[in-house]
Amino acid sequence: MNIKISYYQDSDYEEVLALYNDGKTFGGQYDDARDTKEKLSTLIEMKIWSILVAKIDNRIVGTVTLFEDSRAAWLYRFAVQKENELEISKKLSQEALSILKEKGHSQVLVYAPAENKNFENRYLQLAFNKGGDYTCYWRDI
Repeated sequence: MNIKISYYQDSDYEEVLALYNDGKTFGGQYDDARDTKEKLSTLIEMKIWSILVAKIDNRIVGTVTLFEDSRAAWLYRFAVQKENELEISKKLSQEALSILKEKGHSQVLVYAPAENKNFENRYLQLAFNKGGDYTCYWRDI
């Protein structure tokens, strides 16, 4: 299987959106406040490397967003199809970690739904350490 990792382009949006909306990929957490085509486009205009896509035979099978500033680095919207999930996740995370290390980070964080064994297993297999369970609070502004 030949998995290719590349930077997200606006033309990738519909396939990425399908992953965001698929509850099996990471929880089906598409959100208009964060995941519109315009929001993704603005993000890659600022940092072209901030959204990665994994492709098999030119079909997008996974994506991850990299957030970073001088203090912290996060993997976000780590959405991967179920078929070949571990292999795709490994390739995406290797590229993401390489980019973040190049940016000066020595640690990266990722959220996963609490008590979801599929995601716990994914991140443990990717050599992440499990932290405590927290609840995220938010509000519209």
